[in-house]
Amino acid sequence: MKIYMFGGSFDPPHLAHIEMISHLISDCDKFYIFPAKESPNKVNEMVATSDQRFEMCQLSFESISPKIIVSNFELELPPPSYTINTVKWLLNLFPNCQLSIIIGEDHLEKLDTWYKFEELQNSVNFICFSRKGANSSSRVKLEYIHNFNYGISSTDIRNGSGRNLSKVKSMLHPDVFNYILENKLYSC
Repeated sequence: MKIYMFGGSFDPPHLAHIEMISHLISDCDKFYIFPAKESPNKVNEMVATSDQRFEMCQLSFESISPKIIVSNFELELPPPSYTINTVKWLLNLFPNCQLSIIIGEDHLEKLDTWYKFEELQNSVNFICFSRKGANSSSRVKLEYIHNFNYGISSTDIRNGSGRNLSKVKSMLHPDVFNYILENKLYSC
């Protein structure tokens, strides 16, 4: 069984995330999405609550394919969210699976500093999507998806959303945009 996992703060999830998943969904049997309670590299940066980010992930991703499971596993753990714990949980559920972690190129530079990275690298494969403006010089063994240059970031949405709603709307799944408006997130 081939399983992909994609974790992050998803504050908020946006169209580049959707495109990454859509690009890979036909290559796997299951695709797990893990919103992090608190990413070790993004302490105190999240705006939306864990529940709100989980709901936005469901709105963004579950309609892509029945293979997708938006999991609250990391949200149930004490922070911070370490990927190795999630990997061990998945490998316990599916002991003979081939597990791959999906990352954006913006995480590549610090990938080898992740908690228990050597153990992680021995347990999973990494699939990395290129990202406009990110540095792709890495010593980590991975599959690289080139020419994926979506100029969208959750940080830009959080920081600039109140000023240009039509631009923000163009970066999000329509249901997530409506959710953000209804819940008055990111100064919308």
